[in-house]
Amino acid sequence: MKALYHGYFATRIYLPLSGLSRRWRRFFRHIRGTSDRFLQNTQLPEVSWKDCTKRRAIKIWEHEKENGNVRISELGILSALAADCGDGTNLFEIGTFDGRTTLNFALNSPAQCTIYTLDLPPDLETMFSLAEGERHMVDKPTPGSRYEKHRETYPAAVGKIHQLLGDSAAFDYSPYKDSCSLVFVDGSHNYDNVMSDTRAAMDIAKRGGVVVWHDYGIWEDVTKALDELEQREGYGLRNISGTSLVYWKKH
Repeated sequence: MKALYHGYFATRIYLPLSGLSRRWRRFFRHIRGTSDRFLQNTQLPEVSWKDCTKRRAIKIWEHEKENGNVRISELGILSALAADCGDGTNLFEIGTFDGRTTLNFALNSPAQCTIYTLDLPPDLETMFSLAEGERHMVDKPTPGSRYEKHRETYPAAVGKIHQLLGDSAAFDYSPYKDSCSLVFVDGSHNYDNVMSDTRAAMDIAKRGGVVVWHDYGIWEDVTKALDELEQREGYGLRNISGTSLVYWKKH
């Protein structure tokens, strides 16, 4: 029951209120002529989360947000998308951090799905530099602590999770090509990494699969990369209203 309550709160209460707050902040920033590095101007058209999934009864575990996590509203939408996945398909996450989103993918997706989650070890030299301010998401004892603590409580769900380690820009994605019904891009926020992760995500998504990016309108390089891609390629990227999530379905 708690999981359902948190899902209802996330999408029916928190999401509309936070979306309204973002609009007001942008309006007053425009009136005052001020800037906010974590609230950039965005170019992508918006889409309602209800147009991205037919799920309405959403479940959320580990609802408490830590610095570096998605908002609870975003977690609710991601959980709904995970529940939409075809049974037996793969879900892939670029950027594990503490495993909060990973856990919800595992608990909400069909029983025979497999969740792959890729994280950067703190001592690994990367192809591209990390963005300023994200080192704390890498310097941690181990990735996935939020799902590991539920291994005994939900052994079947957590058993679906496969933790991968490596630099996302240098990782070999070929075994996952055209196999993923959901790919979540939340790795390094450096421009080059966003572009590299995006190419990989679009490649491993299956036909009819969904790719979702986090931190659009919040991290400058994420915003710049996705706006440029849409302007240049016309993929049909859409910003989910009231969130920093960008949605794309592979046809």
